[in-house]
Amino acid sequence: MDFGFTPDQQLFRESVRRFMAKECTREYIRACSDNDRFPHELYANMARQGWMGIPFPEQYGGAGLGPMELAIFLEEAGYGWYGAGTAYFTTVVLGAYNILTYGTEAQKQEFLPKVIAGETKLAFALSEPNVGSDAAAVELFAQEQGDHFVLNGQKMFTTNAHVANQIVVVTRTLRKPEKKHHGITIFLVDADAPGIEIRPLKQMGRSATHTNEVFFRDVKVPRTRMMGQLHEGWANLNSGLGMERLSVAMMYAGTSQAMIDYVMNYAKQRRQFGQSISKFQAVQHKLADMQIKTDVARLLGYRVAWMLEQGLPCFKEMSMAKLWASEAMFEIANHGVQIMGGYGVLKEYDMELFFRDSRIGMIGAGASEIQRTIIAKQMGL
Repeated sequence: MDFGFTPDQQLFRESVRRFMAKECTREYIRACSDNDRFPHELYANMARQGWMGIPFPEQYGGAGLGPMELAIFLEEAGYGWYGAGTAYFTTVVLGAYNILTYGTEAQKQEFLPKVIAGETKLAFALSEPNVGSDAAAVELFAQEQGDHFVLNGQKMFTTNAHVANQIVVVTRTLRKPEKKHHGITIFLVDADAPGIEIRPLKQMGRSATHTNEVFFRDVKVPRTRMMGQLHEGWANLNSGLGMERLSVAMMYAGTSQAMIDYVMNYAKQRRQFGQSISKFQAVQHKLADMQIKTDVARLLGYRVAWMLEQGLPCFKEMSMAKLWASEAMFEIANHGVQIMGGYGVLKEYDMELFFRDSRIGMIGAGASEIQRTIIAKQMGL
């Protein structure tokens, strides 16, 4: 079993690490986070590096790389700044990778080159005011009318919809299906289409890449924008879960390591009782636990990347990776604040922002309770 990277993958990792260190300065991160401002400059620079094309075939202008390279990139992006990873992930994984997986060839030809060039941003709209963990209960209705569909309803917690050019929208196309998982259809909708209203939401953390309410009032969508088969959208959604949960797990692992490095540096400099607090066993044990949790998150994530590359089923493993990484990230943030004491909650120190950003991980991309339920079912329980 090989636990290392190829020389090319190692060079790629180092390149992304240098880029993020240069671009994600403390001042830039704070300017975006404190003002709820999407990192447009960072996003454009990532596109110039060609990184938007990592998981896409060369025929669409992509790099033709695989889940392992995507995992490496998102770990390093998360290390540089959680917001960098989220800005990338929303368009490339939640949006464009779904187009690649079950979109039409015409949709792939039209939108993937634009995503890769950084010309198009995407969002993914699934959650609704009454639809969260019970995702198959989607209510937003798409009424079929000849060569188009008319959408009416509301989406909730749609990340980066306020900067998106198109939104992947999960709708209901049968009002009373025999099973609620049937009658779901997915569309690629222009974010500026008549009848769409986007309202930003104020949230505790991850404010630079915040969520939004999206209202649909008689929004006409051409039939050519339907992704996958009519009424069969639930199967399409499940087909992209591996890359989604791998992606967030690796972002969380990267951010967790960034927190450890930040807190450890503080602990070495902070002096109490005549010595650095890093010399106290109570602090050392916290830091040791934090590092163990992060290393486990990385290993679980890279196992999923390897399984995806081998074409192996990994429904249980991807839920394990996401669950562990998200809970570890918050526990690490909590320990970080405790080690830094009062300074950990001051806005002048990065730990405060780390802590606020870390909490959403256990909710988004499938809540911890849902992940445990999936794991248990995969165990045969």
